[in-house]
Amino acid sequence: MKERNKGILLVVIATIFWGIMGVTSRSLANAGLDPMSISFFRCIIASVGFLLWLLKTNKEVLKIDKKGIIVCSLYGIFTFALCFVAFNMSVAKIPISIATVLMFTNPIWVTIFNAIFFKEKITLRKIIVIIFAMIGCLCIANVFSGEKIQLDIIGVIAGAVTGILFALQIVIPRFFENTYKKDTMLIYGFIAGTIFLALFTDFSAINKAISTNSEPIKVILNILSIGLLSTFISNTFYVKATEYIDTGLTSILVALEPVLGSIFAFIIFGETLNGIQIFGALIIVLSAMLLECDFNRFKIFKFSK
Repeated sequence: MKERNKGILLVVIATIFWGIMGVTSRSLANAGLDPMSISFFRCIIASVGFLLWLLKTNKEVLKIDKKGIIVCSLYGIFTFALCFVAFNMSVAKIPISIATVLMFTNPIWVTIFNAIFFKEKITLRKIIVIIFAMIGCLCIANVFSGEKIQLDIIGVIAGAVTGILFALQIVIPRFFENTYKKDTMLIYGFIAGTIFLALFTDFSAINKAISTNSEPIKVILNILSIGLLSTFISNTFYVKATEYIDTGLTSILVALEPVLGSIFAFIIFGETLNGIQIFGALIIVLSAMLLECDFNRFKIFKFSK
């Protein structure tokens, strides 16, 4: 039970830091940094932070063969680098709340991928929780308000792609769990993502965006925030949590992030929450609570875990 609680705590911490990610990404975009540059900073800061941590705590996971380098590189490029770029593109083009909702369609994709590749049973309990969580997400996106919503199609597609790639962050390591440790895949994944993004990053534009900004310190702090908190800590804790709790529970618990993302977007950018959106936030919270309640104690409900 202690390990289960540890896994849940790791996910909660990751979720809180992801909650501020949309605001930080939007702030950096407003400062003149493009999605590729923001993604590069996320990867390189996470790479350095995680490498230093491993050198101090567990150097053994740095050992890897040639096949492992290829596997981890592809893992990092697709699930970190391209996922980061897609999210930043989405946040830049559509409301933060909707971008994060699209990102956190990942519980559906995780459940589907697990059923396809690992023959995991989709229990009634998981189905109900996923449905509740997604209804809550749609409420937060203001889909049911009747208001006319105009969304940038590229932003919507980028958000949907983010959700799929995000799900693969915890699905792919399952294929290699008996071959490579999660820490090994994380560190080499981050490094490969950094190298990949560096090839497409305009460093002169980054220098110009920071040097000509009226508040350069604020830009730097936002870069550190999105790199350390919203990437190094969040992504590491997210993947590490799967060592203690199953991937389905991990991904659904993270569905709390749109609630936090919407709150931070309201505080910083004035993206308001109406009654339906608040109702959606409550549904998501209750959905997460449903995972931790033992409904088998009641005669009416008989859920398999």
